[in-house]
Amino acid sequence: MYLSTAGVQKGKLVILKNGDFLCESVSFNNSFPSGTSVRVFASINHGNESVRVHDSAFMWVEHVTPSGFQACIVRGGWGHKVNTTIDWFAFQGSQSGVHHGEVGFSLFTTGTKCSQVAFPQVHILISYETF
Repeated sequence: MYLSTAGVQKGKLVILKNGDFLCESVSFNNSFPSGTSVRVFASINHGNESVRVHDSAFMWVEHVTPSGFQACIVRGGWGHKVNTTIDWFAFQGSQSGVHHGEVGFSLFTTGTKCSQVAFPQVHILISYETF
């Protein structure tokens, strides 16, 4: 499923395959213009298919281009046979109300690492318009 407006697209990727480590390619409905970076935000969930608690899973995106990206997941635990859904939001250029940046971490294998992220002053505008 895809929905788009000027400089913004969003969609949903349902991964039906089983496995602990998977990557799937996502093509944008309409390619973004070349020359400016495309940013992709994504989240992972199991949808409404199960009422039980799931083992851990995490995801990331890589190989982001104006025409698409690759979404990868790692699932922990016993690999229950449940579909995984990735909701994504992609944009290019400056979008009203959208702030983005990066925080880097060195390689680590155990423990916890945190980094403070400061946002500019936020103004909340409630709109009933959807894109």
